[in-house]
Amino acid sequence: TLHLSACTHYFLAYAILSIIYACLLCPIQFARGFSIDLIHGKISCKIHAYLLFVIPLQANIMIILASFDRYCSSSQIGRLQSTSSIRVARKYILFNILFCLIYMLPMLFIYNWDKNLRKCLLKSNTIINIYICSQVIIYYILSPILMISFGILTIYNIHQQSTRIKPLITSTQRRRTEGQLARMLVLQVIVHIILVLPFGILYSINSFIPSTQTPNIIAIRLIFVTWQQCDYFVSFFLYILSANIYREQFIIIVKSIKCVKGQTQYFLQSEKISSDHLHMVKMDRLFLHKKIIH
Repeated sequence: TLHLSACTHYFLAYAILSIIYACLLCPIQFARGFSIDLIHGKISCKIHAYLLFVIPLQANIMIILASFDRYCSSSQIGRLQSTSSIRVARKYILFNILFCLIYMLPMLFIYNWDKNLRKCLLKSNTIINIYICSQVIIYYILSPILMISFGILTIYNIHQQSTRIKPLITSTQRRRTEGQLARMLVLQVIVHIILVLPFGILYSINSFIPSTQTPNIIAIRLIFVTWQQCDYFVSFFLYILSANIYREQFIIIVKSIKCVKGQTQYFLQSEKISSDHLHMVKMDRLFLHKKIIH
């Protein structure tokens, strides 16, 4: 049911990126809050810095693409509606991944391992500041503006459609699913902005004004990092709470898992009974053979 919507593919890509970030990077960031630095050496410093920025950017753009897809799907313009397709979604996802991987390559060079301080530190010069400024503009300014804009346009389109007559039941059912996906997306965008912006503001200040990197500010920054990481854990709960179609599919999945588990147990028991029966037959034949020989 959900696989037929292009928006679901963006959510799926976002979920995969969130799982990668939660499994690889969240434990490292969480340990830093307790003054436990798991980064040691030049290679781990650069790889950690690269992944720490490239994965959130990819996930962030997935939400933007999902917002754009909801706007296109709810639009009455045929050219925009044709953009909301699974084939186009897969192309956009692939292009987004390649773009972010290339765009974040400078992170491998602007972070270096300081042997004396035993820390992974950021270099500072004019070119690096311009590059960081572009990151701030894309991730913390442009992205929320695009999400909010497409969200408002989607709500407007759905409101316009709800005032018209829907002659076909299948069309009504499809619009119902599309509407739930749009509502879920709007809720996720709001939560995403609330969780991401505090760290974004402080990160921007620390990047452009190095003198603000005091112990107290760094402590607050680590708190905001933990707050931002919640963005990679709440997606499942947002899906279940905001859309009936997701709750229904989730219940179906749980029931199917129980059904498969029950069938597996039944198969194992049947196999055991068949094995025991075969063993008894073999023993009876062996006993009969010995009796004939005797």
